Amino acid sequence: MENLKNFFYALLLFGFSLAILVSAQDQSGFISIDCGIPSASGYNDENTGIQYISDATFVVSGITKSIPPEFQTNSLEKQFYNVRSFPEGNKNCYTLNPAQGKDGKYLIRARFMYGNYDGTGSVPQFDLHLGVNIWDTIKLDNTSSIFTTEIIHVPSTNYIYVCLVNTGLGTPFISSLELRLLKNSTYETQTLSESLVLLRRYDLGSITNRSVRFKDDIYDRIWMPKNFEGWKILSTSLTIDAENPNIFRPSPAVMNTAVTPENVSESLSMFWDPPNPTSKYYVYLHFAEVELLVNQTRELNVSDLSGKFGGKPFSPDYLYSTTNYNVVPLIGERIQITISKTSRSTLPPILNAIEMYMVQDSSQLQTDPNDVVGNKVESELENKNNYSFAANNRQFTYSDIVRITKNFERILGKGGFGPVFHGWLDDIQVAVKMLSSSSDQGYKEFHAEVKLLMRVHHRNLTSLVGYCIEDTNMGLIYEYMSNGTLQEYLSGKNAYILSWEDRMRIAVDAAQGLEYLHNGCKPSIVHRDVKSSNILLNEKLQAKIADFGLSRIFQTESGAHISTVVAGTPGYLDPEYYISNWLNEKSDVYSFGVVLLEIITSRPVIIKGPDENVHVSQWVSSMLAEGDIRNIVDPSLSGDFDNSSAWKVVELALACALHSSMERPTMTEVVTELNDCLAIEIARNDKGHKNKTKGPRRMVTVNVESDFSPTAR
Repeated sequence: MENLKNFFYALLLFGFSLAILVSAQDQSGFISIDCGIPSASGYNDENTGIQYISDATFVVSGITKSIPPEFQTNSLEKQFYNVRSFPEGNKNCYTLNPAQGKDGKYLIRARFMYGNYDGTGSVPQFDLHLGVNIWDTIKLDNTSSIFTTEIIHVPSTNYIYVCLVNTGLGTPFISSLELRLLKNSTYETQTLSESLVLLRRYDLGSITNRSVRFKDDIYDRIWMPKNFEGWKILSTSLTIDAENPNIFRPSPAVMNTAVTPENVSESLSMFWDPPNPTSKYYVYLHFAEVELLVNQTRELNVSDLSGKFGGKPFSPDYLYSTTNYNVVPLIGERIQITISKTSRSTLPPILNAIEMYMVQDSSQLQTDPNDVVGNKVESELENKNNYSFAANNRQFTYSDIVRITKNFERILGKGGFGPVFHGWLDDIQVAVKMLSSSSDQGYKEFHAEVKLLMRVHHRNLTSLVGYCIEDTNMGLIYEYMSNGTLQEYLSGKNAYILSWEDRMRIAVDAAQGLEYLHNGCKPSIVHRDVKSSNILLNEKLQAKIADFGLSRIFQTESGAHISTVVAGTPGYLDPEYYISNWLNEKSDVYSFGVVLLEIITSRPVIIKGPDENVHVSQWVSSMLAEGDIRNIVDPSLSGDFDNSSAWKVVELALACALHSSMERPTMTEVVTELNDCLAIEIARNDKGHKNKTKGPRRMVTVNVESDFSPTAR
């Protein structure tokens, strides 16, 4: 009888294990499309077993192409061999109809490899939309690079439109499109209208250094191997989550390795600096104990800079996964997660895997199914957006403004627009700029600034948190920049003297902000009032360009011009624009050249002389003729800078400030040159400090942005 019981028990276990295996191979919630393969064709991928089908029934436009044989290597996934290209129409859409419909939560993934499929050797850039909402900007590094983007989305309809949008930088194309059904209880956001765009999904402590996906992950999430200096690897050959896994079901192949600090007293800390400090993020940390602990304890605390992770200390379960995540989104200039051991823990913390997502608002309606090709929908949306001040989560009442500023208690400064006040919005410091009734800029500039800042986001542009428009009370709420303006530092109003490296970093930051306006925005934007007082510095001396009231959208091709009334600040104003009223991106380049000269010399733009006033560019040119760079650079630095770096930036500044716009460099070229100048100075400083002893480390901190930068939107 006992033997019979054991037999049935073994049979039950076998059946249970078989059920797990079948479940792990189940693709009932998958849509896997290889874009560009012949109609009615399909195949099972030899590595994953995923069943791919043609895209012919999902899209009504586009042409199919294959990448050349020299790109079709054995190591390249088959899904990249073919593409569908869209040379016609501004917007072309795929229609996905998952069986679970609007009641499901889906991971949607799009992948791209150009592979010179069209023989031009010109890598395109274009936008990817989910319905009418921007999902990502597709920007590949070269002909053989692969771009993968994922979004977790709950549709409001039974269909999902994935659209490729031509932004004038080349023909859109796509290699593969995949949809995976998730459990509704996973990856929750505050509202159903919010989607999650993947930033990174890391398999920490990987021994194979290969990515992991289906069948090892039942949701076919792609886990990329990642190890950081100062972290050591722990692993087990035993199976993680053999029974009763948690709802997130992280891949067992990922969870059987982990990382821990090399020093038992240290913590694990990861950070990145978002391009937009008002963006919201969710971070998912996956833990599993991989060591059998005897007379030892591993107990962890997870914290972040804002205290939103919180929670009680916990000990990861041996061979079972635990997922820890923030219920309230993380927001700020820096997102930093620290995993530390508790006082009673005898072992350092561990971490097996991490996922990082940015919140994307998906509240707008889907594209009309009759308008999935062409630009009809786009033009209708543009007309709708011409009305940008409808009530939304960025609009505040005047009573809100009074509360945020504590009845306008602390004034930060005053400009042409009006006074600027300090405020608190929840636990975030903000600056509130109120429109003065006597302002020369007035209502038109207020509208211009709000409309522009609601469509541009970059780490080197000040972020608009919200606005108020109530009767005659109008105000703009910005992120707070605690270190004021660049002009205050260069004029000596601030006692801190900027080092040469500080100055080069600030110059790079500001240049990157302008380069984004000129080339990252479609259509381009000309700032029209670039000056040192419009470059703000945060607590880390990171520079951001501010004050967009005079900015203009530039609808023509690069290098062309528009005719407009002259606006700007004397001394920074492009002389060619002043004479001709012809405005283009090179007008900003001139103004930025003048700012560079201020950064170099710490002299005012107009230098007062005994007989006449001299523009700083004239003064630098005359000093340069004497051949001594040290007479040009701010004397308060006492010669503490690299000569070659200084020469390069002086020559660049003068090239930017040339009277002929045709002879000035582009902002892309300026960014490249300034990065070289910064690198030279950093190398000098590193060499000078390499022999200095370092203090004790208390945590192993890594910048997860070291190999990625979230797409500016």
